[in-house]
Amino acid sequence: MTTTVTGAGRQSSRTGTRTKAAARSALVDRYIELQALMQRHLKLSLHRELRDELQSVTIHQLGVLFQLRGGSLAMRELARELGVGESATTAVVDRLVRQGLVTRHDDPSDRRVVRLALSSPGESFVTKLHDAMCRSTSSMLAVLSDDQLSQLVVLMEALEPADVTSSATCSPSGKVQGR
Repeated sequence: MTTTVTGAGRQSSRTGTRTKAAARSALVDRYIELQALMQRHLKLSLHRELRDELQSVTIHQLGVLFQLRGGSLAMRELARELGVGESATTAVVDRLVRQGLVTRHDDPSDRRVVRLALSSPGESFVTKLHDAMCRSTSSMLAVLSDDQLSQLVVLMEALEPADVTSSATCSPSGKVQGR
């Protein structure tokens, strides 16, 4: 006599997988909500402290200023770091030069290349912004114990090399699909 195995075991396995996927999707949704709250908290804190300075600089200009904080870059290098085209980068840099926050100078090894660097006022602005970000972030993280903060840092470091082109996607409802 032969015994036929039904699909009940497979059905139970699929249900468990769907439950795990739904739980993961809910966690991803919650993470997105919390990330937005943290960003809003930081933004409000910075605006309170640096209201006047931030009115003259766009978010794209801030990206350029923070990239130049590490030293001078050629326009092409800056565009690559920002993930945008050279023409868009040039437009942003032109405005920063007019504002006196960035300087252009020739590259001594290749006269065709123009290098960009923070001006003295640009360095002061970026330092002031960085210090304000540190104070605001420190204030926000003060509710965590040293152990919790250490765990948070470890988790964030685990996300750093994450492949942003992975197969996991969000559906129009915001639910994560695939992986």
